[in-house]
Amino acid sequence: MRPVLLEMDGFASFREPTTVDFREVDYFAFVGPTGSGKSTVIDAITFALYGSVPRWNNRRTVANALAPTTNRGTVRLVFDLAGHRYVAARELRRAAAGSVGVKNARLERLADPDALGTPDDITEVLASDSEVTPAVEKLLGLPFEHFITCVVLPQGNFAEFLHAQPARRQEILVKLMGLEVYPRIAQAANTEAESERQRAELLAQQLEKFTDATECAEQAAQARVATLEEVAERVRATLPELAEHGAAVTKARQACETLTAERDRLRAVAVPTGFEELGKRERDVRTADEAADEELAAAEAADTAAREQLAAAPLRAPLEQARRDHMELDTMERRLLAAQALQRHCAMTLSDVTAAEEEAERLALQARREQEVTAGSHLAAALRPRLQDGAACPVCGQRVTTMPGPLVAPDLDMAEQARVQADREVERLRDAWTKASRAEQQATSGLNALTGRIAALRSVLADAPTLEQATAAFACREQLERAAYEADARLRRARAARASAEQATRSVRQEMQKAWPALEQVRDPLVALGAPVLDRDDLTAAWTALVSWAADAAAAREAALSGAYERLARVRGELTTAEGRLAGVLATHEVILDTRRPLTETAEPAVAAALERARQEAQRLIERRKQAAKFDMQRQHAEQKHQVAKTLGHLLRADGFPRWLVATTLDTLVAEASGTLAELSGGQFELTHDDGSFLVVDHADADSRRPVRTLSGGETFQASLALALALSAQLPTMAAAGAAQLESIFLDEGFGALDEATLETVAATLEELATCRDQMVGIVTHIDALAERVPIRFAVHRGQGTSSIQRETP
Repeated sequence: MRPVLLEMDGFASFREPTTVDFREVDYFAFVGPTGSGKSTVIDAITFALYGSVPRWNNRRTVANALAPTTNRGTVRLVFDLAGHRYVAARELRRAAAGSVGVKNARLERLADPDALGTPDDITEVLASDSEVTPAVEKLLGLPFEHFITCVVLPQGNFAEFLHAQPARRQEILVKLMGLEVYPRIAQAANTEAESERQRAELLAQQLEKFTDATECAEQAAQARVATLEEVAERVRATLPELAEHGAAVTKARQACETLTAERDRLRAVAVPTGFEELGKRERDVRTADEAADEELAAAEAADTAAREQLAAAPLRAPLEQARRDHMELDTMERRLLAAQALQRHCAMTLSDVTAAEEEAERLALQARREQEVTAGSHLAAALRPRLQDGAACPVCGQRVTTMPGPLVAPDLDMAEQARVQADREVERLRDAWTKASRAEQQATSGLNALTGRIAALRSVLADAPTLEQATAAFACREQLERAAYEADARLRRARAARASAEQATRSVRQEMQKAWPALEQVRDPLVALGAPVLDRDDLTAAWTALVSWAADAAAAREAALSGAYERLARVRGELTTAEGRLAGVLATHEVILDTRRPLTETAEPAVAAALERARQEAQRLIERRKQAAKFDMQRQHAEQKHQVAKTLGHLLRADGFPRWLVATTLDTLVAEASGTLAELSGGQFELTHDDGSFLVVDHADADSRRPVRTLSGGETFQASLALALALSAQLPTMAAAGAAQLESIFLDEGFGALDEATLETVAATLEELATCRDQMVGIVTHIDALAERVPIRFAVHRGQGTSSIQRETP
């Protein structure tokens, strides 16, 4: 992995957008005062790739990555690896509650290996969000812990590889060298060995099913094929003889069947049931038809006579009208007497009411006058006490000369009641008069109407018969009508009887017509047997002649049947003998026959089927022998593959080949690092290992061997640097295909513990690593003497609220 471009915005102390361009840079240093943000640049590279920073001591902690005064930050790293260019980017977001999380993480591969991942560049997204870190580990071949041990050597962890436990160091080397593939190969080999073992056992089990596929069995099958071919030839030669016997049996059986069928048909000829009944019905219908004709003629004559007599009689309507008029006249005359009496009574009542009314009016007038006199007297009596002698009269105004005597006032109320009663009587009599007058008018009107109606009836009946004459004529008319009705009913019954007789005649005639086709239907099929010609004029005679002939012909065929059955028995015996000989041959050779069908039909197909089965069995044995041979070859091959895979799995097990490779690699690394350490320490120290643990050989102490943990801080830095440089130098030549590629190394501080001479040696060594081995080397230092020897310097400054980077070239 070789960085190309690093962009930071809001990351830790870099609160403003900052870009670090690593293009055309192989050896560089980040310089600046303590706390300026030098190590933060290395942290940004690690965070872009793995989403964490080693200095935080917790991979899940990301709050330190976001500047305290910002809510959003981004880190984007463009880097090269194995001829391709990639972009790893992560975004930091501060939630409302203050927590910080990573968003929109992505790993992309640029289509153009010279592009810088601008928005216009074409990219292929390899992973996003939570999938980015596993994808980076797979791409680089290094997990986070190994990356910060071999590529980025941060502050405080510089000597981790040097001080690591042997198992931990072996794990790192296995990952760096790509040796984890060998345990997988061993596991795959063991799986393949087990699979091939099971396959060999399965093939062996399958071979047990082929015990019948032997050479003897194949020869026996071929021999049976040859035998059945000979039997087939014999069957083909015998079949014509069997066919002749079969044809003779068929012919004899058909002759018997024909005679039997003709006999049965002739015996079935008989006069149809009901034929005698049909003749009787025909005679009865003929008699009924004649009687119906006679009854119809008599009924028609009686109906004609009755109609003529009825037509000569007076009409019914005038007689009925004359009877009604006579009866109405009699009724009107009786009502006239009553009307005349009523009119006279009403006239007398009106006269009486008129006289009473006049008397009541007179009395009423008299009552009014008496009321007026009484009123005057009453007034005079009331005024008498007011008169004064010589004063004016209050009524007439004259002077009173003589005073009248005392007056008694009459009863005014009685006079008033008498007048009212008289008026009421007048009103009552007036109402009575009105009613009497109306009744008299109605009686007079009814009398006039009756008189007019009687006159009209007498005028109508002037030329009409009398009531007795009309009644007698009407009775005669009704008698004639009843006679005509009875004659008509008799005629209708006669006509219905005639129609019924005609229907019966037609029915009988139809049945007779049907009887002839029935006779012809029986006779026509018998013409071929010699049926006689029948008389078409007499159906009964025709049936008698046909039945007699059929009986004679049936007796003749019964006599011929005896000889036919004797011939059938003889030819059937000959066929049975021939079939028995052929069936014996077939049974000898186990040919299965269909006993439900004739041997002539089944013998050849049965032999052909048996021959085909024998050929199939022979072919099956040949195929099974081939298949058995194939299975046996596959079994042997599976056993060979099992042994090869088993041996490979044993050789590549974890405590075998991979451990040997790690031990060999460690020897090479220690040898390379020992030379570098001797150069850095002025020949005092060399590096060695014992059972995976690092030791130093101190030449200043009689070549004593002591653990690396006993070294001082400066000595530890020298040993760690020597080991890191050796790892970076030797790994590309020792690693397997697909292993990690350490194209860059970053050293964060640690140089302050070196003296000038050692610092000079370290500087020279780093220059050689960058120039001669085509490897990027980046250091973080605040030592000016070392920084001045680095060709490219990135000066890191801490200003107002943010850090910044400026590239410097000495």
